[in-house]
Amino acid sequence: MVTRRPPKVRPLALAALSLVAGLLAGLGGSAEAWTAGGALAVAIVGLAAVMRDERGPLVAAALLGIAVGGAVIGLGERSRAAADCRRGWRSGQRVRVEALAVGYLPEGERGSVRFRPGTDSGDRCEWAGELRAWAEGPLRPGARYELRGRWQPAQTPARAVRAPARWGWIVIDSLAAVEEAHLPDHPFLMLRGSLADRLWRIYPRRWAPLAQALVLGQRETMSPETTRRIANAGLAHLLAISGLHVGMIAAALFALGRIGRLSLGGARAFALCITCAYVALIGAPPSAVRAGLMVGLWTLARAAGRASSAFDVLGLAALILLLARPWSVAEPGFQLSFAGAAAVGYAHAEARRFLWRGRLPRVVRGLVIGAVSSAAAVLLTAPITAAFFGRVAPAAIVGNLAAIPLLALALPALFASALVAPWPALAAWPAGAAVLVLGGIDQVARTLGSAPLASFELAPPGLILALFYLTLLVLGAHAVHGAWQRRRFILALGVIGAVILAGPPLKARFATPGIAVYVIDVGQGDGIAVRTRNRHWLLIDAGPRIHGFDAGALRVLPFFREQGVRSLEAWIASHPDLDHVGGFPSVSQAVQVERVIGVGFVTGQIGQVAVLRQILTDSLLWLKAAAGSALHVDGLELTFLHPPDDIGASGVPEPNELSLVFALRYGEFRMLFTGDVPGAVEDRLSRIDSVAVRAQILKVSHHGSASSTSRLFLDAVRPQLAVISVGRANRYGHPSSHTLRRLMLHGIPVRRTDRDGTVVIEARADGSWRARTAAEGF
Repeated sequence: MVTRRPPKVRPLALAALSLVAGLLAGLGGSAEAWTAGGALAVAIVGLAAVMRDERGPLVAAALLGIAVGGAVIGLGERSRAAADCRRGWRSGQRVRVEALAVGYLPEGERGSVRFRPGTDSGDRCEWAGELRAWAEGPLRPGARYELRGRWQPAQTPARAVRAPARWGWIVIDSLAAVEEAHLPDHPFLMLRGSLADRLWRIYPRRWAPLAQALVLGQRETMSPETTRRIANAGLAHLLAISGLHVGMIAAALFALGRIGRLSLGGARAFALCITCAYVALIGAPPSAVRAGLMVGLWTLARAAGRASSAFDVLGLAALILLLARPWSVAEPGFQLSFAGAAAVGYAHAEARRFLWRGRLPRVVRGLVIGAVSSAAAVLLTAPITAAFFGRVAPAAIVGNLAAIPLLALALPALFASALVAPWPALAAWPAGAAVLVLGGIDQVARTLGSAPLASFELAPPGLILALFYLTLLVLGAHAVHGAWQRRRFILALGVIGAVILAGPPLKARFATPGIAVYVIDVGQGDGIAVRTRNRHWLLIDAGPRIHGFDAGALRVLPFFREQGVRSLEAWIASHPDLDHVGGFPSVSQAVQVERVIGVGFVTGQIGQVAVLRQILTDSLLWLKAAAGSALHVDGLELTFLHPPDDIGASGVPEPNELSLVFALRYGEFRMLFTGDVPGAVEDRLSRIDSVAVRAQILKVSHHGSASSTSRLFLDAVRPQLAVISVGRANRYGHPSSHTLRRLMLHGIPVRRTDRDGTVVIEARADGSWRARTAAEGF
């Protein structure tokens, strides 16, 4: 066994981690963020204190000071963000903003574009970052536009720390150019727009978006299918200008300088200057800035004749970037870039020192070292990709070995074609070569993305689980050096293992008892999840599946991954329309379903047929619900009020008349679910038993259609809140203005998924409740 001592922990790397801990605590501002940041800071200080060095206590004190300073900076940035004008915007609110375009869109194309805002509605307004907008081209970087549209908050549950630029976007209805771009004012933006336009004109429509992404990092025109395919293959870093791109460009520039007979120092300076200009040209994303800083620091160290540690250079680059842009710490690009660089650097150095390095051919050694480095990056970044994207892609271990050489071939051809674009006959040569390589990259992504276990979905790990996982990686790295006998690592493993084992019981012991109802934003349809007090789950409907959109796969399952749902106590089909049951097959294939509950009346509709096939395939228990039946789970009761047991005896009813109407009861709390029942059914239920339909929360029937939610029904229910599950800009005109007016006249506040995103209602047995939305963060 190898008995070398593992590499020492570098002070600058520890300093960067301390700053990260402090910034996260300050930017988060919540008790959980302070707890997490404090725990990480204490761990870093403890690590420094046990370093076999007499300066350990001094280093520990310095790291603690850095963490405190980071917290102060984070609190300042959080206070500045609190004054951002987006903080006061409501979902669906009409806004007008004058802003400078940062992204590029060709004519007729739609996409999400970044802007640098100026003023809002003619008043001075504070902005803590860029603004995102959904627009239609043409848009030119460097030009100033007046944006008019509706504010759309982010539809995913808000994280503890989220930069203001990620709070939402403007859906633009009207876009007017205020001022054309001027080269002296915004040279990099204009040059970026010129290059993007050249690439768009040179390359076929299929390959132009990929060419723009690889050269400029612009993904506004990328199709969701292409993006998803590349992400599933673990090659998403190719679509962002990462350290890989910058490193290749810097190396190529250095080689060109040496070919041009520049001195060693001159070639380094030439490569550094052009690389920095390129990073500024593409908008300075965190991954590119990290790589540019590392190239610059390495060049300065070489010029000064000083030896440079890769981890010290990486730590110093992180410190510089975070001090300049504190919100970067919350971005996946920053976290993935630095974690990936650290993993690759460590694995590459260790793999090259293996005893067998001289026994294998050079090509084989290169492949093995590349595979080890790629595997290390996947392992270390797995908690980050799971937390932000709910997915880990082991296919990247193999995919990088094929895609990176192809990228190295594609970049020179792409740059050459953009530079000679004014001469189409000349540009056709490098463009044709680039198309061949782009086709190869796409084929690699297509092949790997469809392979078994190429990528799999994961629930976002909590802080404790992520720390435990990272500790295991550290122990594994030390095991390579024969360091298992070191007591402090065994002790660390035991402590973290004990916390993992004790965590769930402690959380259950101190958790606030209650239930939660999540009205998921599934578009034009219904999909409602119910969490019981013991964290068992029910699902009511599963959203639509129509025109290539499967809400079960694209909305319900991502929500389940976010919540860690592995099984359902029951799936309740309110009625057989496709906008309610269409997503169930996808859900059933990914989550264990104990029982299916429906009306038991077969209509032959396409959605119901698909559900029945899935029930037969999975051998699921299918139960009939009728008026008077009930379901009990963890103290929660669902009492079914409609349809009657003899429904259909006098003829085939309309599908909406088959909708299940049931009351959810938990102690003193009541919520009424109405499916798509028409007003006649609501009125009949109100006359039969007005007490049975009374509830604090009403899930409005038929997405707010004018044919439901009658005055008589509202008088009987007396809800304190109405929730409407409805799609944005749907072709049915839901919710109806008549329904909204009736709710307003009864003084009932309304939450809508088309404007507010997913709505969550948290309730206790004493009848108290509160409602929050994705726009507000939950």
